Amino acid sequence: MTIRAVLYDATGEDRELELVAGKSPKLGDKQLLWIDLDGRRPEDLRVVAATIGLEPEALDRLAGQDGRAKLLRLPDRVVLTIGAVDPDDEEVRRREVDILVGPNHVLTVHDQPIASLEDYRDEIQRERDLGMLDAVGFTAGLLDAILAAYFRQIESIEEAIDRLDEVAVRSRRDDAFLGSVLALRRRIARLRRALAPNREALLPLERPDFELRSDLGSLWPGIIQRLERAIDGVENARELLVGSFDLYLGRASQRTNDTMKVLTLISAVALPGVVLAGVMGMNFKLAFFDESANFFVVLAVMLAFAALILVVARWRRWI
Repeated sequence: MTIRAVLYDATGEDRELELVAGKSPKLGDKQLLWIDLDGRRPEDLRVVAATIGLEPEALDRLAGQDGRAKLLRLPDRVVLTIGAVDPDDEEVRRREVDILVGPNHVLTVHDQPIASLEDYRDEIQRERDLGMLDAVGFTAGLLDAILAAYFRQIESIEEAIDRLDEVAVRSRRDDAFLGSVLALRRRIARLRRALAPNREALLPLERPDFELRSDLGSLWPGIIQRLERAIDGVENARELLVGSFDLYLGRASQRTNDTMKVLTLISAVALPGVVLAGVMGMNFKLAFFDESANFFVVLAVMLAFAALILVVARWRRWI
């Protein structure tokens, strides 16, 4: 279904409407119309424009995408362009959503199904008094659902970082760890690029001059706070990823130190024997060399030195 229109009626039953060009529904004070347009086909936009009387400037804004979050103010309406993401999309592809807010009606336009909007639709389908909301109040719910998808992305990233910490501590496969770090770093960067620009569209709604549009309603102030918390959550995820990399570097340094300790101990154990063998191999005559049994005495002394070094290393807790 490309066009889906739902009339929320606090005085009767909520119902879906079939939009007909040139036939505008009459909306009362306790009624709210939500039109969701899945796609930007010109014929569908013309039907919606004829139904709710869209201005040409608003129609031009809804017809295309420019990849930017922004706010368009018109005499009777406001158009918000917001970047949304799918909560389960590891590629974190930005999906542009245009939200037109007018007296007793809200229009959402996007190029493909948006999971957060569908979740919001399911959440409110049993609510009986939505018609009591003004258009801006209803839009606040839509924005909150869009931001909730970002929080779910952040939660998923944090879980991936927790798993990465286990890899950093236990795994010896550096390529697997570094590949995961790179993938998460790119995911966090894409998430921030999709989320942070939404400030450009939402922060102006708190300016004093927007209070002049009280005919549309007042925005729930918690939306701006949710946006800032989401941005802080992305920054915190980036810091956690840096912490995981520091943990990996510390573990790699520890493995290197352990290896060097073993090599040093082996060298220390072998050194007395090497020195003794070198002395015994010097070219001079002593009566000591006339007895072949003394060869085993030299071997015993070598082993005794090695054992002594191991005992001292153990006593000093080097091993």
